Amino acid sequence: MTPFSLPKNEQPESASTSPMDEKPPFDENQKAQLRSQVEVYRLLARNQPVPPHLTSRAVHLPQTTLLPDPYGDLIGEGEKGEKMPYDLAKVFQFYQDKNEKRVTSLVRPTGIDPQHVLKEREHRIQNRIGLRIKELRELPADIGPRLRTKAEIEMRSLRLLNLQKQIRREVLGQLKKDTMLETALNPFAYRRTKRQALREARITEKLEKQQKIEAEKRRRHQHLELLQMIVQHGKEFREFHKNNLLKHAKMRKAISTYHANNERERKKDELRNEKMRMMKLMQEDEEGYRQMLDEKKDRRLVFLLSQTDDYVNSLTGLVRKHQLNEKKKKAIERKEAKNKDKEEIRVHVRDCETGEILHGMEAPKADEIDAWMETHPGYEVVSRDEASSASDSGEEEDDEPIEGMPNVQDSDDKDEYEGLDEEQRNKKILERARNEEDEYAAKSRSQMESYYATAHRIVEKIVKQHSSLGGGDPNLQLKPYQLEGLEWMVSLYNNNLNGILADEMGLGKTIQTVALITYLMEVKKVNGPYLIIVPLSTISNWHMELEKWAPHVVAIIYKGDKEARKRMETAIKKDQFNVLLTTYDYVLKEKAVLGKKRWKYMIIDEGHRMKNHNCKLTLTLNGFFSAQHRLLLTGTPLQNKLPELWALLNFLLPSIFSSCGTFEQWFNAPFSTTGEKVELNQEETMLIIRRLHKVLRPFLLRRLKKEVEAQLPEKTEKVLKCDMSSLQRILYRHMKNGYLIDNKHTGGRALMNTVIHLRKLCNHPFLFPNVEEECREFWKTDITGRELYRVSGKFELLDRILPKLKATGHRVLIFCQMTSCMTIMEDYFTFKGWRYLRLDGSTKPDDRGLLLSLFNAENSEFFIFMLSTRAGGLGLNLQTADTVIIFDSDWNPHQDMQAQDRAHRIGQKREVRVLRMITVSSVEEKIYAAASHKLKMDEKVIQAGKFDQRSTGAERKLMLEQILREELEEDDEDEVPDDETINQMVARSEDEFELFQRFDIDRRRQEASELRRKPRLIEDDEIPPNIIRASEQFDQIISEKAASAQQSAEEAPQRRKRKEVDYSQDLLSDREWLKSIDDGNDEESTPPPKKRKKASNVDPELSERFTSLIDTLISYKTSSGRELALPFVQLPSRKELPNYYDVIEKPMDLNRITRKIREGKYQNITGITSDIRLLAANARKYNADGSELYNDSLILEAAWNKLVEMVALAPQSTSETEASSSHY
Repeated sequence: MTPFSLPKNEQPESASTSPMDEKPPFDENQKAQLRSQVEVYRLLARNQPVPPHLTSRAVHLPQTTLLPDPYGDLIGEGEKGEKMPYDLAKVFQFYQDKNEKRVTSLVRPTGIDPQHVLKEREHRIQNRIGLRIKELRELPADIGPRLRTKAEIEMRSLRLLNLQKQIRREVLGQLKKDTMLETALNPFAYRRTKRQALREARITEKLEKQQKIEAEKRRRHQHLELLQMIVQHGKEFREFHKNNLLKHAKMRKAISTYHANNERERKKDELRNEKMRMMKLMQEDEEGYRQMLDEKKDRRLVFLLSQTDDYVNSLTGLVRKHQLNEKKKKAIERKEAKNKDKEEIRVHVRDCETGEILHGMEAPKADEIDAWMETHPGYEVVSRDEASSASDSGEEEDDEPIEGMPNVQDSDDKDEYEGLDEEQRNKKILERARNEEDEYAAKSRSQMESYYATAHRIVEKIVKQHSSLGGGDPNLQLKPYQLEGLEWMVSLYNNNLNGILADEMGLGKTIQTVALITYLMEVKKVNGPYLIIVPLSTISNWHMELEKWAPHVVAIIYKGDKEARKRMETAIKKDQFNVLLTTYDYVLKEKAVLGKKRWKYMIIDEGHRMKNHNCKLTLTLNGFFSAQHRLLLTGTPLQNKLPELWALLNFLLPSIFSSCGTFEQWFNAPFSTTGEKVELNQEETMLIIRRLHKVLRPFLLRRLKKEVEAQLPEKTEKVLKCDMSSLQRILYRHMKNGYLIDNKHTGGRALMNTVIHLRKLCNHPFLFPNVEEECREFWKTDITGRELYRVSGKFELLDRILPKLKATGHRVLIFCQMTSCMTIMEDYFTFKGWRYLRLDGSTKPDDRGLLLSLFNAENSEFFIFMLSTRAGGLGLNLQTADTVIIFDSDWNPHQDMQAQDRAHRIGQKREVRVLRMITVSSVEEKIYAAASHKLKMDEKVIQAGKFDQRSTGAERKLMLEQILREELEEDDEDEVPDDETINQMVARSEDEFELFQRFDIDRRRQEASELRRKPRLIEDDEIPPNIIRASEQFDQIISEKAASAQQSAEEAPQRRKRKEVDYSQDLLSDREWLKSIDDGNDEESTPPPKKRKKASNVDPELSERFTSLIDTLISYKTSSGRELALPFVQLPSRKELPNYYDVIEKPMDLNRITRKIREGKYQNITGITSDIRLLAANARKYNADGSELYNDSLILEAAWNKLVEMVALAPQSTSETEASSSHY
């Protein structure tokens, strides 16, 4: 119904009958409704609210029910037909009649009495109080004193409850009596005004005067003290500057004297040289005059060159002597074999192909002939007469000299400098050194042949591979350079020498060694036994190569448990094998078994482990094992120092390289300064190194992959500089001073070894658990992969590089030093959803092969292989990877090189890119600089020597000049590269570079579109405030210490200066660095600066009494007989318990207290008591509350106080102690 329509019952009848008639006018109700509607429309047009009464008049709601209006005459019917009245009076009457007809009536409930409720409440409370008092009385007697005290207090308070109520009632009652209407509203009405008496006024005035007099006295006294301090300061000021003037005068006098003496000596030398030059000029000797201009330095150079020549000449005789001794040893062995043959009958056998007959020790025993014939096919048994007639022909074969070889004795007797004076001799030596082009040149041929030709005088050419190698497989063929290596090793065997096969890693040293063994077995008829000692990680690889290249060789893999090794002893004793393959550990364990054999050849893989002359392996092999020949295999013959190279040569040829002092003095000439502290220039270094090469060439063979294998792809190394996050930067700033910021320890706590912790921080700050906990609490969220790379510069760089490498199909090896850092990497890789493998020192040897097969499998799903540098750098073939990331550099650069060569090996078909990550302005730069220095030394000595036995002198000279030039021109940059520079380093082609550029653009766009964009590395506002607060406190402590040190230096200028922290440990070698850690000699253990000691006035009797007190305390025993002070006598070392020294700032034990008593450090009992309390406090701080040591420290401190009281030496106040110090 519209607002203008009328109800149906109010519409006129004429409207329905005649629609054309005129409409009737509005009645009053409709007019009022229309007016209300107009008013509503006006309000709505003005956007004003409509009042409710206006709304009700404007809108006439339709009826909501069809029932008649109340009080109507119509009566409705219900569902069952009964009448339902709508008249209220009738309804009321209806219900009233109905109620009257009821038989029963409801009783009204009684009301609640408040007074009764209060009484019930009071009664209930009293019952509960009574029950509680009963419970407190019945408490058991064995409860703790703390609980018993609380129970007693509660019970007494409950008993006093009634007294408290009574007192309150009395107070309130009295207060009601005394309170009136006006006093209740005015609290000041309770105050009583005090009456001032004349006497009190006089006393007050007197006190005021007295206070004024005392204030004036204090002012005058302070003024007098100020004047006295000014006068005293003036005296000290004048005295200080007077002493400074005296000191400066002494210094000036000493400097003047020093320069005067130097000037006098210089003038004497100039006069003498001038006279000599004038003499040369008068004799018209212009060349001699020019020679005098540089006489001093040339004289030193002549001395060095002549010394090296003498050393080379002496080595020639030593080599010849060694060969003669080896020949005699073989003759003695043959005699012993013949004597043994008399006791043990041996059967002579002959090779069917060559006709050679085996005699003596080489012939098999009679009882072992059947087993021997099975392992040596192609032999037949011959009679003893035929064997004896054939053995006489080759008896003196080795004694025949080589045709054309010069006599060593004659060459030594000749002296081409005979008859020359010193000047002419020096000139001749220099001219010969400068003009020498090649060791084989005409001028030096005699000397070189006398040395090199003596070492390799028996030459045996090998032009093709022997038949037994490869097991008849035509695909298994040696490469030309491997044949040359085999020829060199056979030459060592023929000339009774030992050597080092030092080919670069990946050139097949294992295959060349197997070729040597099969060659000696096939051609030389030396069937063993051969002992091969290898690392445990590579023994499976050796076994595979032996089965592949020499299946006919009987090999024993000597490893396993004790029972397994016991079962192999029978075959070892009966010589039922050719090769015994074992590890370093089993050589040390089973030296009694393996040392009984007389080995024909001892081959040691990874021979650089013998670089320490006094290591246990070297001593065991020299003391218990006997071998005719020895061979070392290593890819890095010169790892850290030249004496290590001597250790290898001394193990191989002890009769030649016997003196380490001579060797080190001669070899270090190009690298260390002389007594004059003058550096050798490029020419002098070259001259001496080239003579050094003469010594090494007969005993060392080294080829590089780029020289012998042209098909091998190139390997390129790039250094990626990483920036630090703000968190790393603030931690590094304090950590380099030896402290770690820790809010749990005021001012930070000292670190055990600063360098190792700085390296951990450069890798990731979460390697310190307390830092991760602080960040987690401050960020209020779980640390996800995004936070993992935002707090570390290296991880942030990985987050930019790895997605690009994965998208372009490259596979990555990541080498890391720390396994805990590898664990964080695993969390990051899991966040990124990348499949990876991990290999570290905890990986079992049997699992290593499985991991290799998973990674090298075709279409492998593993994109990343994480390896620890030490555990994964040896014996692994990972040619399927083409990218190597050195996450943190090793102290030993050759460890990193071995890690790189896991991918850059024979069989690699793609270019290998090595990415070395270094944090700028950090300790990693020092480590990398030290490693680079070691590698340059290696290049100068080994690689520039071109020990490939075929390079000319001109090539060696050119390579050496290039190495020296690169060393001079090297200039490191500390700038962090941008994205474009990194892409240029990582990309292999232009297409990859463009793709990487697009990757960076997309990444930056995605980061810019984020709602809450954050930088790639966290900034200062994201660092937890506890770390920032601790950093500020630490800075304040450092500044205060520096100010106090400066003040003490000004007060006592003649005191010894404070010792600076030595950071040169960054350049230590592996062994020295590890030894410093084991001994606990790191920066944090540097003792505090010593102050000038005062004269000790300690009474010996007092020291004796202190000592007796400490002895009594140490001997104190508990009721059970346990010595209480035993754990406190000596603290554990830093190596045993490093965490203790991180927590405890000032360690103390009874031994230190005893030492201080002996040195007279204690002037009274107060000092020793404070140290005892410090000892007990340290024990309580480190150990948990309630532990045995915690309780013992309390008893120990109480026992000491009791002892002090007993001897009447209780600690006193400061003033009393000073007054009575003479007594103590």
